[in-house]
Amino acid sequence: MNQRQQELLDRLNRTGKILIEEEAEHFSVAPMTIRRDLRFLEKNGLAVQTKNGAIPKPKIYAAPLNMAEDSAIKRKIATKLLEMIEPLSTVMLSTGTTTLTLARLLAQQNLPLTIITNSIPIASALFQTRIKVILIGGELRTTSLDLVGPAAEKYLSEYHIDLLVTGCDGADAEEGFYTSDLNLANLEKMSAKVSDKVIVITESRKFGKKALVKFAEIGDVDAIITDNRLKTIDRELLNRHGIELYIT
Repeated sequence: MNQRQQELLDRLNRTGKILIEEEAEHFSVAPMTIRRDLRFLEKNGLAVQTKNGAIPKPKIYAAPLNMAEDSAIKRKIATKLLEMIEPLSTVMLSTGTTTLTLARLLAQQNLPLTIITNSIPIASALFQTRIKVILIGGELRTTSLDLVGPAAEKYLSEYHIDLLVTGCDGADAEEGFYTSDLNLANLEKMSAKVSDKVIVITESRKFGKKALVKFAEIGDVDAIITDNRLKTIDRELLNRHGIELYIT
């Protein structure tokens, strides 16, 4: 980084926005020179170029797109699901650690998709990729960086989704899938309603547990991807209900 680029970065962080024409005049250089400087800052993750200048790169996007903190089980589940996603499709990724793992994989693959999500971390993981990201509006949860509530449900009701990918806090092979948040349950129900296909991705340890609210009956789900520790009785019950079961 040269001295001018460093000063540009300092001015950007201090003011929150810089304009190419103003900076060209300030440094007594051509606008194209400033544009190249801003391109350098963006390439190095220090700024986001706009039409006429640049803004600081939001801190939420500073997290590296690696999977170091993701468990091996989550990675296997997400990798299996990656094989099932059709290019150019519209996919809803609900909040959750396994769906976030999938988002990181999608970012590495850079597939031509439209992703709809209520999860700010998922949107962050997909930032600056070929993937078109639609972050639905709503009320921020107090326990995580996710958007829920009536506004989010109304927003989502206007979309058509090819594939819904969601996790759960609890699962019962006969009764359905659970979450611990009422607002999130309502949003999940709306997501399933506007989706052609619903896939639940979850670790097998969630089976046999129930959380506060059921958001889906067994019959509402088309497929489940889980790990090989799933009990035989649960496998048999899910197969009996006609659910596509993928064991990683």
